[in-house]
Amino acid sequence: MDAFISAHPAITGLICIVIIGAAIVYTITLCKVAGVAGGKNGPEARKRLTPTQKFILAASSPTIAHNYKCVIDIWDTSKSEVGVERAKQLLKWGWGEVTYENVKKSADDCLNRGHNMKFIEYCSGSMSSEEAASKYTDVQRELLEKMKVKYPKQGMLGWDFVRTLSIVGGAYMVGVMEYEEAAKIALVVCRRMQENFSSWDDMVGSYTLGYQFWRGKKKKDRLKYYKSLKRFSWIYKISWDTPLREEEL
Repeated sequence: MDAFISAHPAITGLICIVIIGAAIVYTITLCKVAGVAGGKNGPEARKRLTPTQKFILAASSPTIAHNYKCVIDIWDTSKSEVGVERAKQLLKWGWGEVTYENVKKSADDCLNRGHNMKFIEYCSGSMSSEEAASKYTDVQRELLEKMKVKYPKQGMLGWDFVRTLSIVGGAYMVGVMEYEEAAKIALVVCRRMQENFSSWDDMVGSYTLGYQFWRGKKKKDRLKYYKSLKRFSWIYKISWDTPLREEEL
């Protein structure tokens, strides 16, 4: 090794630069992934969260990727003007007018009907193959068939559940829904999650298929983000079987 370094100082220097650069990139990536456990949701804030609150935060976390964090983190009461404006834009883009009445109706529709109604209709046998081909793309039909195998009872319920949390989280953040109501709706959602799924992996698997169905393409970005959180963050250390209590909201 010493002989190589002496004989090839330029190459050695280049190798060192590459190694250091890779280490920096890895560290930055790790910090971004673990960032949900830092700052306003860091160790001190985490100590104040009850088990029920931690579960709700974890249940909301598949949508934290990219620009969605501001919508689902209903425990972050320190709201920046930029964050609130972003949440308003996302709510308006996804659900229309940002009013209490509209977001309440949207949350109810998503929780009790949602995209999973399409899965139920598809599995009911009431639709001919020609009708299914005209209504859904090849990718969507492939995803529906995959749901039938992996989640015959749940379909894409995971997708609807997490989206409901996104709606009430955003509604609270922009000030059109009180914390108590948003948290109670989130509690109902998470209890239904526990009733319908057996683990975080199980729920996020259904969520991912629903997300891909909605997008109309096979995208695994949020699944990758979830796996990164599981590996590097405290978020998914909370047990799936955590008792969810209203007094802990």
